[in-house]
Amino acid sequence: MTVEEFIENTEVTDSQILIDSFFNLFPEYDSDREKITEAWNFLCTKTESIIRGCGKPYFMHPMRVAGILAQSRLDAETVISGMLHNILSLEDFSDEIEKHFGKNVCTIIKGTTKITNLPISSKTLQQADSIRKMLFAMVDDVRVILVKLADRLDRMRNIRNYDEKSQRSIAGEVIDNWAPLADRLGMSTEKNELEDLSLKYA
Repeated sequence: MTVEEFIENTEVTDSQILIDSFFNLFPEYDSDREKITEAWNFLCTKTESIIRGCGKPYFMHPMRVAGILAQSRLDAETVISGMLHNILSLEDFSDEIEKHFGKNVCTIIKGTTKITNLPISSKTLQQADSIRKMLFAMVDDVRVILVKLADRLDRMRNIRNYDEKSQRSIAGEVIDNWAPLADRLGMSTEKNELEDLSLKYA
């Protein structure tokens, strides 16, 4: 399995094979293996009975997000936050997350959840610019934006799993807000891919 296959659309659904593949593909995180594996097991335990609308286990999207962040060589806290980025939408596990993975990880996940719940659709370029400024102003750690960008990139890569109305909505949000944010952070490759994918559906 290549890195691209792993983070774009892996068909592997076995949680143990996925975490083993992660460390095989990203050996630079081996020094943080114990903590990353603990986060993975935490996610799988909390979501073991959840199947997404596409028929795949809940944990596959978070692993792909973690893979995108790992490919960008971000730190282990950011990778762990990517794995757990949406878990608070299921239940408030904040105390457990802070206890096991630290305050920084908990802060990033809370920030990501807060952004996810915001209505950030825009009708004009001025509104979109205001939304982007608001997103930067409301986060204490820029890694919140990085995790959310990875989440949006994976959503766009797998947008065919959504209905047509949701596709247009997600694509519009990405091209108005997330692609420009990626550009502002110097992530030109991600910005170009977000734009290319969004224009097919917006």
